[in-house]
Amino acid sequence: MSEEELFALAADGDEGAVETLLACYKSIVTANVRRYFLVGGDSEDLAQEGMIALYRAIKTYRPESGAFAAYAAGCVKNRLLDVIKSANRDKHKALNGYIPLADADELLGAGMSAEEIAISRESGRDLAKALDSGFSDDEKALLNLYLAGKSYKEIAGVLGVTVKKVDTSLQKLKKKILKIVRSHRQEDI
Repeated sequence: MSEEELFALAADGDEGAVETLLACYKSIVTANVRRYFLVGGDSEDLAQEGMIALYRAIKTYRPESGAFAAYAAGCVKNRLLDVIKSANRDKHKALNGYIPLADADELLGAGMSAEEIAISRESGRDLAKALDSGFSDDEKALLNLYLAGKSYKEIAGVLGVTVKKVDTSLQKLKKKILKIVRSHRQEDI
C-alpha cells in the first residue's frame, strides 16, 4: 500500500493505517526527543508527547501542503518545546523541584541519610542561586520571556531588538547556563 493510500485511509478514520504511519515515522519523534530535556520528567514523558504530536500530524496532514516528514517534524518539535516551556513556568516550580516519595524511600534505602538528601536539595538551591546571579537583568528578561512561551518575534517586540539578536542572545545564554551547571557540578565533587 502506498503512503498516499495510507494517509487517505487515516483521514477516513482507519486506525490500522494510522498505526502503520505512526510506526513508519516514529524515528522523527525519537530524533527530536534526544535534543531536549524536561525538568521533573524523563525522556519517556517527552516521547509520549512526541507520539501524540505525530498522531495529530497524521490526522491533520494534507498532501498538497508538502512532504509529511517535514510537517511531522515541525509538529513534534513545536509540541516538545511547548511542553518544556510549560513545565518551566512559575506555576510548576513546586512540582519541578520535588522528590517523589518512592525516590526518597529509594535514596534512604540506598544508604542516603535524611541529612544527605537535605544536602542534595541544598545543592540544588545553590545551583538555582548561581544561575540567578549569573545573569544580567537583560538576560533574565530575555530568559523569562522565552520560558513563558513567547516566540522570538514577540520577545524582539517586547525588548525592542531584532529577531536575530534574540536568537543570538538565547544561544549565548544556553552556553552560559551549561558553563554554570558544569562549574556547579565540579564544586559538588
